[in-house]
Amino acid sequence: VHPSFCLQTQEFFVLGCQCLTELKDKIFCRTDEMMRRSGHHDPSGYFLIEDLFCNDLREPNSIDYSEPIFDWLRNAKEEVDQKWESIIRGDLKRKQKALLYKMPPSKVPGFRRTEMQSLRFCDLRFQLGAPYLYCHQGDCKHTIVIRDLRLINPNDTQNRAAYPIVSFRLKPRLQKCNVCNIFRAKKVTLNDKLASYNPCHFCENCYFLLHYSEDWTLLYDDFTVYDYLLD
Repeated sequence: VHPSFCLQTQEFFVLGCQCLTELKDKIFCRTDEMMRRSGHHDPSGYFLIEDLFCNDLREPNSIDYSEPIFDWLRNAKEEVDQKWESIIRGDLKRKQKALLYKMPPSKVPGFRRTEMQSLRFCDLRFQLGAPYLYCHQGDCKHTIVIRDLRLINPNDTQNRAAYPIVSFRLKPRLQKCNVCNIFRAKKVTLNDKLASYNPCHFCENCYFLLHYSEDWTLLYDDFTVYDYLLD
């Protein structure tokens, strides 16, 4: 199994008898650390595998992230059908569209949901190599791919407690300041109206030059800032 954005960042060996929560707890994401430092860490999250939302509801303050999606599926049927058709057929040329629109519409899957702490990998229905979704911390999304499926052999680690085993993790990289492009980033902002990027990385000097006056008064505060951690 490996989660990623647009490139492989991590890879794990997981046992079929293990629950999805055991993999979730092993996935490393800097967003988790940023949210913990800011005091806004959310233990919730879900995997979307085929038509099944697997929600992490272990903590009393966990949120069912799939609930708004199911509300939309129930209450906006026409929009749901249109979105599903666009996903299935894609951005086709006019001649292809004219041909395909004569075909009966594809039926929206009957999405279901369950709690990931009670679901084992061996109970899942999935396709090898297919991209699935992992969502956490509100709207931080990763692509999950189950790449291989096999029996354990004598060369594998036999200690069940050692799994999931991290077999690959992308080395952290240093992010430079998006303003000067010289010094290492120390701050990162979200929804910053004067920033060139969102999120935007700043060295300490550029951050204070943009956001503070000469008397150290904050010029505006309608943005979110975190201490920058390695990607």
